Amino acid sequence: DNRGTKTDANIYAKADYTLTKKIAMFVDLQVRNINYEVSGVDNDLRDLAVDTAFVFFNPKVGVNYQVNDKIRAYASLSVGNREPVRSDFIDNPKDEQPSHETLFDYEAGVEARFEKVFVQGNFYFMDYTNQLVLTGALNDVGSAIRVNTPSSYRAGLELVAGFKLHKKLDVTLNATFSQNKIAEFTEVIADYTNGYELVENVYEDTDISFSPSVIAASVVTFKPFKGLAMTLRTKFVGDQYLDNTGSELRMLKSYTTTDLGVSYSLKLNKLKEIQFNALINNVFNEMYSSNGYTWGFISGDRVTENWLYPQAGTNFLAGVTLKF
Repeated sequence: DNRGTKTDANIYAKADYTLTKKIAMFVDLQVRNINYEVSGVDNDLRDLAVDTAFVFFNPKVGVNYQVNDKIRAYASLSVGNREPVRSDFIDNPKDEQPSHETLFDYEAGVEARFEKVFVQGNFYFMDYTNQLVLTGALNDVGSAIRVNTPSSYRAGLELVAGFKLHKKLDVTLNATFSQNKIAEFTEVIADYTNGYELVENVYEDTDISFSPSVIAASVVTFKPFKGLAMTLRTKFVGDQYLDNTGSELRMLKSYTTTDLGVSYSLKLNKLKEIQFNALINNVFNEMYSSNGYTWGFISGDRVTENWLYPQAGTNFLAGVTLKF
């Protein structure tokens, strides 16, 4: 029996400025005020008393350079601040309330558009301060709590390319190659070997959970004749970890899925258009899990328990759309 109120107010300004015919700049400024108030009793009978406020300044500045009518280069710097969520306040002990997260995002890239080819490359470096992560720590009623980790980052290269191979055939490719690291991470795990004891293990330079270092996809669209479109979509997701320890015992294996879509549209006298759609997902019946969680303890040796969310094998969807 409790009541929570979150008040969010912000003011925003944006400016664009053309320096020359080829160089343009932009500036985005935001000031955001958030206030949390929670009072009452939680469902586990703990008293709740939260009254805190945040004031964030989130600027972004960038520049675009038009090399010629086909090639453009750009760069930007932005700062983002994010408040903890409600569970961070009510699940953490009152004397251990988490701090807000701060992100400095640096990006630069180039894109080129030609008659039958489009390519783009984008580099990013996302520098986090006080990112909130799960450590294995629990509060006094067994709820998992997130804590601030002082330093972490995501850095990567995003590539996109599109090709018009034929007037009836288009291909789009994209891929992201990244490193996603926590500088230092302290895991909390229970040791039942001789009674009960909480053990802390310190890890350095480990991968951030649920952050694959390689993601890639392709889309092939074929239109053999008017009204008919066939699309083949393939997606690859690399290995990712269920926690921040970087252990292969707590990992989601990489997977590749392929989907096939077909649509056919025609016009009738009394209808603007009628469209028939069919979609076959996971054509090759890949057995994979895209999410999950892990838990462990020590009883002589370390015991790891993983819970995974399996995804559907081959499945299909069909539909008809009528336009009057």
